[in-house]
Amino acid sequence: MRLWILPVGTFCSDESVLDPQPETGHRLNISVYVYLIHLPYGLSQFDPGCSNLCRINPQGFLGQEFSQLLQTHLAADDYIIAQLATVNFTPRDIDGVINSQLHFDHGGGNSDFSQLQFVIQRSGLAAVNPEPEQCRDSASLAIITEQLHLLNGDYHFDTRLYAVSTPGHTDGHQSLVVELNERPVELTSDAVYTQLQFHPDNIGTATNPDQAQLSVARLLHLTETLGARPCSSHDPIQIKKESWRLAPGFYQ
Repeated sequence: MRLWILPVGTFCSDESVLDPQPETGHRLNISVYVYLIHLPYGLSQFDPGCSNLCRINPQGFLGQEFSQLLQTHLAADDYIIAQLATVNFTPRDIDGVINSQLHFDHGGGNSDFSQLQFVIQRSGLAAVNPEPEQCRDSASLAIITEQLHLLNGDYHFDTRLYAVSTPGHTDGHQSLVVELNERPVELTSDAVYTQLQFHPDNIGTATNPDQAQLSVARLLHLTETLGARPCSSHDPIQIKKESWRLAPGFYQ
């Protein structure tokens, strides 16, 4: 069993995008990651990141106002296809995609894996309709029914890989636990933006703050119970502080 962490670019934005109570005028480079999990029976991808359109034409893709709010820093080498090549894989090698949610920076890359099965919470798919501005890539949503595996809460893919229902940031948001030999890893996605938000009293942006608080508390409990390493979704500091092994390095 192996886990690769693929960096797929950054956005520059005011800290208020991540923290509802920031110090004013403080700008951050917000990291974006894709996670590749090699299991005995196949290769799964957790959140394929941004659409390539986000790099090629950010203003046209995100809109003038949104592209100013989140200024893209996406080089050709950051594109998910290029990052897969760093670990000698192509989209044809992937067996399925697990989506934490369908916001453009997490599910926009679905369009590059349109032939695969997608695993998402049923309520997460339904949540797209009230938030179309957050799901910019219509191709990421053009998934035929036969390719969808809709979940209703926690789900074990096997004894060492399981989805954890963590609603709050969006309805139907889910995180992922990977029980590696070295140490379990908790992929929080946007349930926890950065380590600063890994506390029920300091959650990040949420459509349902009460649910988000409960989800963060649950992830904290899992971290303690499993002795897991939590990987926050957009933390520019944690990666350096903890010396993450980015691809082509891996965890096993």
